[in-house]
Amino acid sequence: MENNPSQKISFLVLRVMGSLIFIMAGFNHLLQTAAATARLEKATFAQLATWIAPPDTLIILSGVGLVVGGFLLLTGFKTRMAAGMLLAILVPITVTVQVGAEGSGPLFKNIALIGLLLFFTVNGAVYYGLDQSLFQNKQLKSNLKPKLKRNYVAALALGLMTFLGSCTTGTTLAQSTASAETETNADGKKYAVLISQPNHLKAAVNTAETITRESRYQRERFVVMACGKSVEAFVKGSGMEQEFEKGKAAGITYKVCGMSLKQFNIDAGSLVAGVEIIPNGLTYMFELQAEGYTTVEL
Repeated sequence: MENNPSQKISFLVLRVMGSLIFIMAGFNHLLQTAAATARLEKATFAQLATWIAPPDTLIILSGVGLVVGGFLLLTGFKTRMAAGMLLAILVPITVTVQVGAEGSGPLFKNIALIGLLLFFTVNGAVYYGLDQSLFQNKQLKSNLKPKLKRNYVAALALGLMTFLGSCTTGTTLAQSTASAETETNADGKKYAVLISQPNHLKAAVNTAETITRESRYQRERFVVMACGKSVEAFVKGSGMEQEFEKGKAAGITYKVCGMSLKQFNIDAGSLVAGVEIIPNGLTYMFELQAEGYTTVEL
């Protein structure tokens, strides 16, 4: 049955709007690699993926694939191949990160996206994609004028560049600020991680170790701000001393929220040596953001 114009446009809207989440997720993997790596490392089934390659390498590769596949889906070019490639990335992410995680919202969001990709894997771009345009151009080649072809490609390229600029503006704002800080400050990039549970300390330490292994990060500063129940990890005899020392070796500076110590009736004298008590941990995180730190909350 032939679809009317409004139905055809609805297929285009589905494809364009569905592609945006993959493009933005890809940019987040590439521009916020440390945070994405930390989420992968603390995932319940992370070992299903990390045996293939180091976590940071997997995050970068998946970021490239999400961006490329997202733009192919957006333009409707090689749509079936693009949807299949995105499926090959999304399914492992869903199994390793979302299955077993707290809350079912992200899991079922990914399941819905898998359904979207299956639709385009089977049907292609359907309408208003480069696949259809190229097919029509081939069929009507003798009737098309070269000048009109060039104008179409130029308009499409201009539209893609405009879209790319609008998509990346919000995502890269924090990174641009951090880059400007790096150019004028010899201390290099700076990160701060806010933890709220004792077991979050291990993920923060693993992230710091991953960063310091990379030569381009040798001059970075890394702060772990402990709030809420996570302050218990810094009490002598808590069993987290080994992780604490590993973090110090990786260059972590530890801060503990004074309000949280009072909330859990923890005496300052019972803390391990090498931590600094901050009166209000959340206010301190805002101050670090103003100083150019890239902040992450676990």
